[in-house]
Amino acid sequence: MTVTAPAPDLAGPPSDDPTDRPPAERRSIWPRLRADLRLASRQVRRGWASSLLVVTLVALPMTLVAGGIVFAVSHVPTTEETLTAELGQADSWVAVVYGPDPSLRQYLDDPSWWEIDRDDMTGIPANAEQPMPESAAPLLPAGLDLMEIGFAAVTAETAGGTGSLAAVIGEAWDPALDGRFELHDGRAPRGSGEAMVSPGALERLGATIGDDLVLTEPAASFTITGVMTQAEDPDAAEVVFLPATASLRALQVDVTSTRWFLPEWSPTADDMAELNSEGLVVLDRQLYANPGAGAAPGSSAASVWSIVAIVAAAAAFSGYLVVLLAGAAFSVSARRQQRALAVAASVGAGRGDVFRIVLLQGTVLGLVGGVIGSGLGIGLGILFLHLLDDGSAAAFWGLHVPWPALVGVVAFAAIVGTLAALMPARAATRGEVIAALRGARRPVRVRTDRPLWGSLLLAIGIGVTAASGTVLATVEPIEGGSPHPLWVAGIIGIIAGPLLLQVGVILAGHWLLTLLALVLSRLGLAPRIAARDAAANPGRIVPAFAAIAAVAFLSSAALGGVAVGFGAAERGWFYQAPLGSVALMASLGEADDRGAQLTAGEERARALLARTDPAAVALVRTQGWPGTYDESGLLRNPDVTVISPALQDYVDCADAAVGNANCVPAGAAAAGYHHALAVVDDADLAAALGVAVPSSARAAFRDGAAIVTDTRFLTDDGLVEVATVTAEQVDGSWDAATVQTRGDRSLEVVDLQTPVALPWGVIVSPQTAERLGVGYGGFTLVAAYDQPLSVTALDRLRAEAEAASRMNPDVYIWPQLESGPSAPAGWLWLILGATSVLVVAASAVALGLARVERRPDDATLAAVGGSRRLRRGIALWQALVITGLGTVTGAVAGILPVWGVVLASGNSYNPPQLTDLPWAWLALLAVGLPLAIAIVSWLVPPRHPDLTRRTAIA
Repeated sequence: MTVTAPAPDLAGPPSDDPTDRPPAERRSIWPRLRADLRLASRQVRRGWASSLLVVTLVALPMTLVAGGIVFAVSHVPTTEETLTAELGQADSWVAVVYGPDPSLRQYLDDPSWWEIDRDDMTGIPANAEQPMPESAAPLLPAGLDLMEIGFAAVTAETAGGTGSLAAVIGEAWDPALDGRFELHDGRAPRGSGEAMVSPGALERLGATIGDDLVLTEPAASFTITGVMTQAEDPDAAEVVFLPATASLRALQVDVTSTRWFLPEWSPTADDMAELNSEGLVVLDRQLYANPGAGAAPGSSAASVWSIVAIVAAAAAFSGYLVVLLAGAAFSVSARRQQRALAVAASVGAGRGDVFRIVLLQGTVLGLVGGVIGSGLGIGLGILFLHLLDDGSAAAFWGLHVPWPALVGVVAFAAIVGTLAALMPARAATRGEVIAALRGARRPVRVRTDRPLWGSLLLAIGIGVTAASGTVLATVEPIEGGSPHPLWVAGIIGIIAGPLLLQVGVILAGHWLLTLLALVLSRLGLAPRIAARDAAANPGRIVPAFAAIAAVAFLSSAALGGVAVGFGAAERGWFYQAPLGSVALMASLGEADDRGAQLTAGEERARALLARTDPAAVALVRTQGWPGTYDESGLLRNPDVTVISPALQDYVDCADAAVGNANCVPAGAAAAGYHHALAVVDDADLAAALGVAVPSSARAAFRDGAAIVTDTRFLTDDGLVEVATVTAEQVDGSWDAATVQTRGDRSLEVVDLQTPVALPWGVIVSPQTAERLGVGYGGFTLVAAYDQPLSVTALDRLRAEAEAASRMNPDVYIWPQLESGPSAPAGWLWLILGATSVLVVAASAVALGLARVERRPDDATLAAVGGSRRLRRGIALWQALVITGLGTVTGAVAGILPVWGVVLASGNSYNPPQLTDLPWAWLALLAVGLPLAIAIVSWLVPPRHPDLTRRTAIA
């Protein structure tokens, strides 16, 4: 028989004094962390499907963020790239910007930013203004090698007739300017009879290398020897590069656009100061790279901080979505790991170990997703740099990969992954080990504090929004020359209120799902099961609809903002002519015989329009401005008169709130609208108004009635009041409370509605104008067409009008095709399309997780006789619950900031209005999109159930 002897008592009897006991050994945390990390890595590999989903969710937004960083940083030039684009290989250039002034000074790294001393009160220059130098060459040190590059406009024969082209005059092909100008094809000119063109000009001319470039003004011909671009121009720019002949140099009318390049000269600080005092600025290679105290304030950091702000906002929003969607995936994954976690707990793993195992899975997957996303983002940035490269240096300075920023993206992805696993890790520590080993699931109960906090935040969000809207509608934005504190608080509140509302919905999400389940349970078996399943799994449902709500919130705010902005632009659009017509407008210079000047200008304008084959041409005569001024700005003829219609519907500035940009002084309403009166012959009315004019209306018009295209000129009795005012009264009308007019008359109004408000608010016949004493000082020809004027024809008309204006500078003529304001539909479709992609992606994740987690329940349902139709119906109602709850919540919350913007803009010029909200588009977002997703979910058949799988309910 074997006997075990007791061990000798080496330590002796236990001591009663606690201080005599040996200290407990403190174990290092690192072994446990390594074990937890090893277990987490194994779980990641074992559940590869859910791990791949999480990595994809993290990698996709990180790809966009990293790609955006590479794309944005590549648009910020380095110092060397900037100098190459500006100087080529030269050392410096000099430009004339002002007349000689001893106080003129420039910033070394931004020569376009220069300053002179001015009076603090009036802003008038402290030193008398002197004429600008005609050239910088005489002011530079003798013996320097100078290259003068000037800019002008020329008229050339094009494939469609004649057209105006930008011209670079001088030897831009000199090797010293390589980088500023780039040769793409062919060779440099070798004589005064050769020239180069840009790719856009080559296409416009319909020519190839070796063809002739024929200028009509000035008359000259050149052989095209090559294709060239300048750094700041896209390839589509239409530019010709011409030799420096005397006739071409004469076209350089703007000396400030000319540059004198110096290949081998760098000024000192004293040279720079001397040139500045002569009205010149200098860009020097060495001084630009090392400006020291001469650097422009904030010029280098502004673009970088703007990029940081945009990227940070995009990263925060994408991180928020990833935390929600990946959190839902981790919630499902953690529940599927409950048996493995229970086994770990049964062999000694504590709650902290279980928490870290799940949490570290998020860290690992986030890190992997960040690395993959950053790598893909570099490729995405390069792709878009090439896709959007239009040939200009600013479109693609060069590939700049900011490695520290990309390391930050990877770190951010790891943090996002960790946060996504935080709540599932916390939930994983609450289960019972024995129940988890049996595979039982604990019923989910609604926590009593979540509905209370959620309801409180909902109430606070609604209250803050309502109070902020009231403040914005009642408080004046400006008080004492600065923004009113309450108005600023209202702006903040109108944005913070909807955000609090959304947070409240998220916190109360489980409670809302239980309430929704009570309602849907009465509609049938499929909605009952779908709603109860959603209420039983808040871990994957609430994050999903919260993510959808965030996307819908931004989309709703964007849709509303774009729509009200376009609506305001449409109301404030200044139509020059009826839609589809061409308005050929004329500006008259001073002339001794105004009548002869008008007649000659009208004939030239009609001849130009005749070449475009219009269906009809209407002559609209206006009064122009008869006043002339002397050198000091005083009227020479203050008593000359004009006829002015009186504005009737307006807000008097004397009664308006401070800062109201829509008010009109009473004096201006009475005497300041002479430009709104036009004279049109009754035969030209249809073309001028863009609407058919009945014979009765023509008869009334000939008899003295006026046609009103702007209802603000109508009195309460439906009449128009006109009066005679002097130029002096008109000049001071915007500062006068009242104006004493004379010869006031009332005109009957023709009953005729025009499609749009034209520049001529009141139109009278020539006979009525003669009775009123209207004098003519300007005109507009309106050409109507059966078919819209082509781009080529309009381009040719513009070039011919510009050429005619240069040849006859006493009447400047320019055409404008009236196409109306831009329609918002394109932008609204773009916003809704981008939203649909994000909502569909979030819904796909949530519904996919729901189908995966419902497999045991599907098996049970099929075992008790549940039909395939019933399971399809469950999928449809699950999609409606998840997507519909998110889009409705987000769409409603997104309208609130737009409402606040409308209220805050009440005093601005042409403010937006709530009537411009795109209700149909918002309905598509809130209702149409969930229905479409639900139908697709119904069409996707459920997986064949595995009848061997069952679920135990604790």
